[in-house]
Amino acid sequence: MIPYQVLLERAANSPDSTAFISKKSGEVSFSQLAERTRRFAKGIADAGIGKGDVVGALLPNCMELVDIYIAAGAVGAVFQPMDFRFQGEELKNTLVNTDVKMIFCHRSGVNEALEAVIPASIQKVIIGGEKAGWTAYEKMFASTAGDIAPPELDEEKDIALFLYTSGSTSGIKCVPVTWRQLDFFPSDLMDAWDPDIFTRGISLLPLSHISGPIVINFCLMSGGSYVITDQLAPSSIIELIEKHRVSWTHTVPSIAGLLLRGKPEKHDLGHFKFIALMGTSVPVSLLKELERVIPSAVAVQGYGLTETSPLITLETPQDHKKKIGSIGKGLVGVDIRLVDKNGKDVPEGEPGEIIVRGPKVFSGYYGNPKLTAKVIRDGWFHTGDVARRDADGFYYHLGRLDDLIITGGLNVFPAEVEAVAAKYPGVKESVAYAQPDPERGAVLCLDVCPCDGAEIELPLLRRFLQKHLAAYKVPKQIHPVDEISHTPTGKPIREPKRES
Repeated sequence: MIPYQVLLERAANSPDSTAFISKKSGEVSFSQLAERTRRFAKGIADAGIGKGDVVGALLPNCMELVDIYIAAGAVGAVFQPMDFRFQGEELKNTLVNTDVKMIFCHRSGVNEALEAVIPASIQKVIIGGEKAGWTAYEKMFASTAGDIAPPELDEEKDIALFLYTSGSTSGIKCVPVTWRQLDFFPSDLMDAWDPDIFTRGISLLPLSHISGPIVINFCLMSGGSYVITDQLAPSSIIELIEKHRVSWTHTVPSIAGLLLRGKPEKHDLGHFKFIALMGTSVPVSLLKELERVIPSAVAVQGYGLTETSPLITLETPQDHKKKIGSIGKGLVGVDIRLVDKNGKDVPEGEPGEIIVRGPKVFSGYYGNPKLTAKVIRDGWFHTGDVARRDADGFYYHLGRLDDLIITGGLNVFPAEVEAVAAKYPGVKESVAYAQPDPERGAVLCLDVCPCDGAEIELPLLRRFLQKHLAAYKVPKQIHPVDEISHTPTGKPIREPKRES
């Protein structure tokens, strides 16, 4: 789908239905969104932007990101959203790598350091004010008149997005995404779950990542609406969910934990039906706790990457209760294998690297053939993630290959240990990691965070682990902690914390 074309149809059929809500713009209907994007598409076309040109945005979550994405597609341009925290050489490399023609920044983020790394050839547009050398977004938006003539686009081949998963000089990872690949996410959700669940979502992930374009497309295709927020304070999230009667969201474990700290049980959230946790291994205890404090909601897992558009697996309503802890079965548009280090398929129940192929999977990193050749071999994309598959065909995420701990010559995947620990009463979360050891190379350690008010007797926990794990997978050291540290994307930090 081309978002602008679908938006025009949606605006004609449901002109007054709410499309997006933001603090600054309020409620924006589909007809208002169509007019916003028409005017802005004309503005960037008048500035010389056309088919194949790259339009960049360095913005936090805001309504303007929606405008720019849809308007860029309307003139056939490639949209390149970037994490607004990019700076210095990292930012410069991303702009040069894809030959960006125009960049949008918010007034609050524009300073001398930022301007110094933006090549002089790039047209600069500023939102929320004016500045010498920059075009004011508001003036560009307000002064345009007349219609645009959308170009012919090949949805299977033409690139809709450039998405960066890294911007360093040593490993630029720019993922090109076609228009057709962006269709999969809306179809995946609506095929697996009742479409009536998805009346109104909320942004608990950066719209500058693949999360932005896929939820925009989802709203256009489904007719649902979306609340845009850059406020991640626990109380603010819960208040917005209650105020706007949000019914669903997708996020990562660390941000889902913010929902719990917002005391959702004290709010009217009966309209909240669905939360999907993505991107990493998810503690079963977190899924259960979310459902306990928000009893109207189901908390499920899915798995995917930017390189796979993004979903590879997703739980369904039928499987949710009986396969809790699973990331689900494979979805349409992707073939999945689990392989060992030699590329051979592993037996059922054994851990193996997830490799995939199919129309969802990207063609390779833009401008980085060396890295492409490393991860795409014989037509299969090697994800670097490890999973096991049970007898019913359900997958269980075990972490990254980089997380592998070798102790006494034997392989241990931390997430497998953490999944067992999560089943012990009173364990809120745990993280397994390696501690250097002169005799075994490394010994396995486990930090355990108890649920509020719970006490964990470590000898009993150890016996529980011994009952459910092979002897070499049982941690040599177990430490109680008040909190588990996470990366910004929600992954537990697996670093030695103590001397042996």
